[in-house]
Parts: sequence; structure tokens; C-alpha cells
Amino acid sequence: MKKSLVWMVMLSLLLSLFVQPFAQTNEVQAAGDKVYEKVVLRGEAPLRWDGDNHPLTFDETEELWKSEPVSLAGGNQFEYKFVMDNNWLPGENLQFQVPQNGEYQFYFDPRNERKVDVRPATEYDGSITLQLTVPEDTPDWVVPTVATSNNSFNYSVTPLEQDGETYSVTLQGNAGEELEYRYGLGDKKYREVREANRVATFTEEGTVREDTVAEWTGLPVAKNVSHQFQHEPFIPSPNDEVTITVEVEHYGPIGEGGIYFTTDGASPIGGRGETEVGEFAPLSIVETTKEDNLNRTTLQGVIPQQADGTPVKYLVDVWATDGEGSQFADTNSLQAEEATEFAYYVENYTSPEWAKDAVIYHIFVDRFFDGNPDNNFDVDPSLPIEEALKDWMGGDIEGVLEKLDYMEDLGVDTLWLSPVFEGPYSHGYHPTDFTGVDENFGTVKALKELIDEAHDRDMKVIYDFVPNHTSSQHPFFQDALENGEDSPYYDWYTFYEDGTYETFYGIEELPQFNNDSQEARDYMLNEVVPFWLEELDFDGLRLDYAKGPSYSFWVDFRDKVKSIDPDMYVFGEVWDSREKISTYAGKLDGSLDFGFHDTFKGTFAFDGSMQSIVQYVKDNEAAYHPEYIMTTFLDNHDLPRFLYEAGNDTDKLKLASFTQFMLPGSPVIYYGTEVGLSQSTNHNDYTEWKDRWYREWMIWDEEEQDQDLLTHYQKIIELRANHSALRTGDFEAHSTTRDALVFERSNDEERVIVAVNKGAEATVPLNEELTLQHLITGETITANELIIEGNSFAAYVVVDDVNVEHVTLQGIGAQDIELTYDEAAGVWRSEGIHLKNKQSVAFNYVINGAHSIDELTFTPDRGGKFEFVFDPEQPEQVTVLHPCDKKGK
Repeated sequence: MKKSLVWMVMLSLLLSLFVQPFAQTNEVQAAGDKVYEKVVLRGEAPLRWDGDNHPLTFDETEELWKSEPVSLAGGNQFEYKFVMDNNWLPGENLQFQVPQNGEYQFYFDPRNERKVDVRPATEYDGSITLQLTVPEDTPDWVVPTVATSNNSFNYSVTPLEQDGETYSVTLQGNAGEELEYRYGLGDKKYREVREANRVATFTEEGTVREDTVAEWTGLPVAKNVSHQFQHEPFIPSPNDEVTITVEVEHYGPIGEGGIYFTTDGASPIGGRGETEVGEFAPLSIVETTKEDNLNRTTLQGVIPQQADGTPVKYLVDVWATDGEGSQFADTNSLQAEEATEFAYYVENYTSPEWAKDAVIYHIFVDRFFDGNPDNNFDVDPSLPIEEALKDWMGGDIEGVLEKLDYMEDLGVDTLWLSPVFEGPYSHGYHPTDFTGVDENFGTVKALKELIDEAHDRDMKVIYDFVPNHTSSQHPFFQDALENGEDSPYYDWYTFYEDGTYETFYGIEELPQFNNDSQEARDYMLNEVVPFWLEELDFDGLRLDYAKGPSYSFWVDFRDKVKSIDPDMYVFGEVWDSREKISTYAGKLDGSLDFGFHDTFKGTFAFDGSMQSIVQYVKDNEAAYHPEYIMTTFLDNHDLPRFLYEAGNDTDKLKLASFTQFMLPGSPVIYYGTEVGLSQSTNHNDYTEWKDRWYREWMIWDEEEQDQDLLTHYQKIIELRANHSALRTGDFEAHSTTRDALVFERSNDEERVIVAVNKGAEATVPLNEELTLQHLITGETITANELIIEGNSFAAYVVVDDVNVEHVTLQGIGAQDIELTYDEAAGVWRSEGIHLKNKQSVAFNYVINGAHSIDELTFTPDRGGKFEFVFDPEQPEQVTVLHPCDKKGK
């Protein structure tokens, strides 16, 4: 009889595993008011982060959406998200700890969208029951676990259940298959001492093994020691002492703790109150609570204030006063060498001013322009377009140089170049040499010439830097793979007991570069970073997959970059929740704003509510340090073209891009978006290389370019450049409907009112009555509400405090009449103008040739010459004086 894949003792665990998601739904189910038409599963390999390859179907019986079975490797923490009706569910990626190799189905509950519900889908005909006796010194509160060849030898995912004086678990598999295994105490740091793994075979009748562990490599002091970068303040200045907070879950006694810290860039080493490298600060217990025999203790300590520009690194451990050894925070290791190295950077945290003002043009080099056909070494012109887009197409560094005039005319002031590392692919993200330029892109000399020429035009250049991983073809990795622990590069990567290695999202050809190896970190910071920033003179780095390397690495990275030039700009790709992204403040200058992309695509391309934009800005303001620059974008090389998603409706693109340039953040234009570059086919029709369609060849034929759209981009770039409030001003919403939005950007110099309407004509209120000058037409109005035409946008400057240089009277006679300034009275006066008794006149004032005050009227009570008086402090007051009437009317 076939049995379900699940370990019997783990069924409840599988159905309640922790995670944090993104979600979406489908067709005809109601969850409160939520009804979805489509729910799609996306995630790391074997899933994809784009496309609709894994749609869910709605199960009316359970009222849940469920996926087809997905094959997963056991022992891994698998990240995924749901996408409902083309919208990501806000929040961190969902995480599922895969218990063993097999197929699993993912369930989405519209009533509880962040619930992690992943169920086994594989059935097996064999089983093994393990019965374990542990050493007498094993703490009663510790739960033994088993690491196996079916769970990547992960010691944390398969617990045993106590049965009297022994522990047991039943595992499922195919009859006849062998299983290697070894016992532990929840972590490989506390595993049984053995020369070789144990072996058992799955059988239909069920194999039973009785095992005894003689000795563990170590015993945990506590169930869990957690710090999770709880230091206050989070971004310390030179005047700040820093409070360190640690949370401990424990059954036995915990009486003391310590902080081991350095301020010279070295890694601290210490334990149980004694330091080998660095200084020591004690942790003291501030609170202990108890629930079901589990103690929860909070300890705190203080690291003294440090000088500006100091990288502080520290470890944290706790121990029982009368016991032996100690346990370190977060990794729960027993040795300092295996502990999490925490870090922060002491400075008066600011980001470069030029980056706050920047308009960034994102260039995918291989698809931009072929400036030198002689370096098309791997270009195959015979390939059909769908194959050519997977390969090299001829764009190069000289092509970017040749098109600098175009980008200068567009108005952008910063170029962002995709990677040009040596490597097997045209995108450049699989480096085989961190300090080499692939011959298909050109030469180091050509790259230096491009940067120098851009600098001569007052343009900055940013390089797309990849510190997280290498290609599996990289010589360092090949040496480590071939020579194992004898290789000088072995510790530059992370290898596991079963021969596998740490990768970027499960992609075998992308082994993760271990920047926590001191030798690897020294190489990256002292050879690679100076090559790009000093030798080539880039102005900043966009950091690919910035959440891969540790915070400790980023502290050292910031220290290195800012020592080269404090005005260097470093911003990261952190595709995650705001809570996660915000933790890089103080280490990076900013991040790409994926929340902006999702909000704007949902609002403008898919006709969502404008209210989501106001909420997006408020959420950003609440989450991010004011100096942390969020870089906004509508599309990029990893995501479908906005124009394609919007049904190739350029009006939608104009509305979205105008609003982008009016809001906080440094705006990015992905190459070609400004001339109508879309997609020649639907990426969802392909299961592999979907992103090729996001990276098509740039349009250079002016007859094929959308010149109207290009002009639009030039205008909004100029508008942003001319008004500092649009770049760094405060944000205030005036009014929002589903289709219309009015907001204000302001600083000490100006107030700008922005109106956007993607629906029918609408009248929307302002927060107050204002005199506004249209920034394009120059028309001036005074109103407490705005009438916004359908599918339109506008920006106005508030002119209440305008510096009046000249005033003209219109409407009295055929000619305009210039007024003269009376400096003593602070008003503007006309010459005497003849008016007839009882005959009303309509007139208005024109300020500085543009600011027109609304029409005013005056009815004289006598005939004669009258003097019209304009008071800038009261622009709508009617003051008309007769020579015989001192008070005037």
C-alpha cells in the first residue's frame, strides 16, 4: 500500500511552516471582498521570478488555490511569492523549509494571503524507522534531528519524537533506495561524532534501525540566542553610544553575556568574557519571563561612541555562570569563528547630493548600439530573433560612447551601465573575471574613454557590480572544485558535506562568492573595487543582489568606497519588503524601489487606484531614512517592458512617467522606453529565457521612434531639473480619487502642485485656495480646486509669494497699461484712466508677463480719471482711486 511522502511526525510541521509572502488570486471565490481572476506562483529555481508558467487553479471544495506539483530538493529554505491579478502581495518572500526531496503543491488562501501552505505531492512505497538512544549528558530540552541524503544533510528540518527513553522518526522513500544519515541536535555544530555516515535501505515492509549516539561534537547552552542587528541607534553618529539587545530562549540557567568588538576593520574573536581580538563590553540581564518551562531572557550592553568613519564589528555570546562554554547569537554556534559577525558604520550618514538630483539612464550594453563590429566575436547574425536575443547581439562600449550626444540631448545626467565583466553571457551577470572586460564589449581602454568623455559633459557613470556570485567557469571556482580543501580558493565558496555548494537561488552555474572569507573579502575590497572606482573612475556602483552578502561585508564595503571618494554613490538591488530594504541604510546610500515598480504598473498599466500611490509614498516615508535614496523605475532588464504590459498604450506610459518624475526618488529610464521600445512578443509564451524579450535591440531609426514620446521625456526631465522641490522636496497629498491625484512637492524655495488624471474629467479639491502658474503654458489661476481634463497631467508653481517685477493692467481700453511701483507704499499704480459714471469695467492684472489674476470688476460712482492700485499682498483686492476721493473705492 502506497504511503504519503510526509514523515508522520512532521505532518503538522509541514502544514504550519513559517514564511512571509507576496500573493495573488484567481477566478470566482470570495474572501471577504476579495475575488481574484488569476493567481500565479513564482519563485526561485525550478520556478521563475517572472512569467505565468505556474498558474494556480481554484479548488471549490477547500476554497483554496493550488499549484501543480513542483519538484524541490530537501533541506533547502525555498523562497516564493504569489501574484494575484498581476499584482505582487506586499511583504517579504514566502519561505518554506523543504523537509526532503520530492514534489510539493503550493496552496494560496485568499482569506489568509500570507499563510504558508505547502503539501507533499509524492507517494512512496518504502519506509525506514529510526530509533535513537542519546548520551546521558544530552539536555532534556534538546530535540534530536537527523540529517540525510534526502534533505541535503540539513540538521534542522527533520526532528525525532521522544518515545520514553528513546527518540524515533519514520522516513519515506522508494523501496530499494539507500539513505545516508547522521544525527544532530538541530544544527551541524552539534552533530554526532562519527567517521562515516550511517546507511539504511528503504523497504516495502519498513526497515527499522536501532541507533545509539556515543558523543556529540558540542552541546547547546540555550535553545536560541537572537540578536538580529538589534542595535540602537541603528545608524550611529560619532556622538552615539550604541545599545546592543539580545533575546535568549533557554531552559537551563543563563546568567551572563558579552560583546566582543573591533574598530579597526579586523574580525573580533572572544568568548565567555575573554577577548583574543578586540575589546569587551558586558551584557546584563534586564528581563526574564517564563512560559511552559521555557525562559525568555533579554540582555543589553553598550558599545562606546566611536569616531566618524569607524567600521564597528562585533560578536555576542551568552553563558551559564557555573557552566562551561558559551553560545553565540544568531548562528547559535559554540565557537567565535562560526558566529555571526554583526557590524555598523559610524558616520553622520548622508548620501551624495548629486545622486538625489540624478536622472539615470539604464543601458543594457549588448542591446544598445554596435559601435565597433570588429569585436562581434560571438555574434551570429544568421540566428532568428528569438534565438539571437539569447546570445550576443553586438552592442558595445564604443556604441555607448557614440550615442552620448543622444543621451545628452535627452537630458539625462547619469548613465548606468550593465555589467561588462568577462563571462559566458551577453548580460554580464556571470563573471569569470572580476577585473576584466569581455572582448565582445570592447576593452578597458574604450571603457575609460567613455567615462572620461561622459565626465567632460558633466555626466556621472554608474557600473552594475556583481559581488554576490561568480560563474561556475570562474578560475577560482574551478580550482576549488578540482582541488577541494587544498585549493586556496576553497573557502571563497561554501561547500557542503554532500558535495553540493551554495548558489544564487539554486542555479548551479552561479556559485555564491563567500565574502565572509577574509581572503575573499580582501580580494574583493582591495583589488576589485579599486579597479572599477579608481582605475576606471566610475562614480558609483549599482549592487546586484545586495541581500546576498552579509551586513558585515557591506560595512567594510562602505568604508572602502567612501575612503576612495565620499561622493561615490552605492545603491543595492534588494528585491524584498520595505522592512528588509531599510536595514541597508547606513551601509548603502540607497536601493532600487521595487515597491514603486509594482505600484505604478498596477496603477497605470493595469488600471488600479491612484490611492495606492499616496499609500506607497507614505509607506516609504515611514520606512526609510531621509538620506536613503530610493531609485524609481517603470521597467528594467529583469521585468517586462511597461509599455508592453500597458497594451502599448503610450498615454498610459506618459501618465506613469510624468508622475514618476514628480515624486520623491531618483528616476531611472530603461533604454528605449523614451522612444516607445516595447516587446515584439509575449514573454509568457516562453518557458525559458523570458527576459530576452525585455532586452530587445534599441530603436535608432528616427522614423520608427516615437518622437512625441521622446519630446515628452525631454520635457519632464527638464521640469524636474528646473524645480528643486520635485527632486528633494517634501510630499503632501491634497486629494485622491480612484483615477485622479493632486499632490504637492515643496521646499524652502518653492511649492509645486501636481495633478494627474487617468480617467474622465474630474474636479478635485486643494487643501487651500492657491494662486498657481502652469509650468508649461504659463497660465495663472487662483482656486481652491482643480479641474483636470481626462487622461491628462499638469504641474503648477504656487505664486502667492512671487517676486513681482512688473505689473500690467488689461481690459481697460485697447492697449495694456503698465503700472509703476510705489516703493514707499509697496503697491503698483497706474496713470489716471478716464471712466464714465455708473459704467462697470472688467479688468485683470498680469504679473511678470505671465501670472494672471482672475477677472475683477469696478463700478465708478462718478466720472473722471481714476488710478488703479495693485497690492501684491492682496492681489484680488479692488482698489481704484479718484483724485477727489482720498479713501478711494
